[in-house]
Amino acid sequence: MQAQRLSGQLAAPAAPGRWGWGLGGYAAALMLLPYGLLLGIFFFVPISLVLLLSLQSYVIGQSLDPTLRLDNYARLFTDSFYLGTIVNTLKLGAAVTLLAIVLGFPVAYSLARTRSRYAWVLRLLLVAPLLVSVIIRTYGWLVLLSNTGLVNQLLLGLGIVGEPVKFLFDVKGIVIGLVEVALPLMILTMIGVIENIKVDLEEAALNLGANRFRVFFEVILPLSLPGILAGSMLVFAAAVASFVTPALLGGPSLMLLSTMIYQQIMVTLDWSFGATLSAMMLAISTAIFFVSTKLVGSSRATRLD
Repeated sequence: MQAQRLSGQLAAPAAPGRWGWGLGGYAAALMLLPYGLLLGIFFFVPISLVLLLSLQSYVIGQSLDPTLRLDNYARLFTDSFYLGTIVNTLKLGAAVTLLAIVLGFPVAYSLARTRSRYAWVLRLLLVAPLLVSVIIRTYGWLVLLSNTGLVNQLLLGLGIVGEPVKFLFDVKGIVIGLVEVALPLMILTMIGVIENIKVDLEEAALNLGANRFRVFFEVILPLSLPGILAGSMLVFAAAVASFVTPALLGGPSLMLLSTMIYQQIMVTLDWSFGATLSAMMLAISTAIFFVSTKLVGSSRATRLD
């Protein structure tokens, strides 16, 4: 009897603390404390300083005006050049995301459905580009996309074009470079979702008389939407914030939001307006995150229904 009472006491949950926390709650809080401090010091504090700097004015040859104003934001939203740069950046991100979906979905579906014993080799080849620096890959595209590069020589040799296509210092080259960088992220994100789609659903649709086209658009694609949306969020945010690839493949004449931030901070030394542009990029990325999260949640709810 005494042994039973002792075992019951040992199995009983710890009494909640003052705020309703049990022992497990305090342990979880202690384990999260280092991460919270790291996140606060190296993320929230710098972001707060950038936002504070964006509200200050700067005059060449003078120190920053500590008075908080909205002059920089007024300058950003009333100048057609800056607004056009933001629109061009969003268009670039949308083009890269769309191409990554179109090119990545067949690869993701094939890798998710393959039963080959060499599937791990294919996935290794997929992630291999991520092990190489973006700078090195971008310099490789500089060689391939030049007027005398392999791509133009191939197009000329096949008779597809009559003269070299201008890829470098043009939007086309930037899109190609960014799609190559972002494609593994899109494919890896979609693979996990497609693997959870039961093959029985596709076979059942085929047995009921649906053709491959209808099975794709009415079964596979709707069930793959969470992966497509999550991958689109990653790719779009990465494309909009990318600096190295647009700077090298686009040159100084093609201005995007990331290259403009670099110009304002490093060339004109207008740190306050550079901080305003950075805040704008942060707002775009945050909006993308919340919209994508909402869409993913809605698609999952529809899938469960």
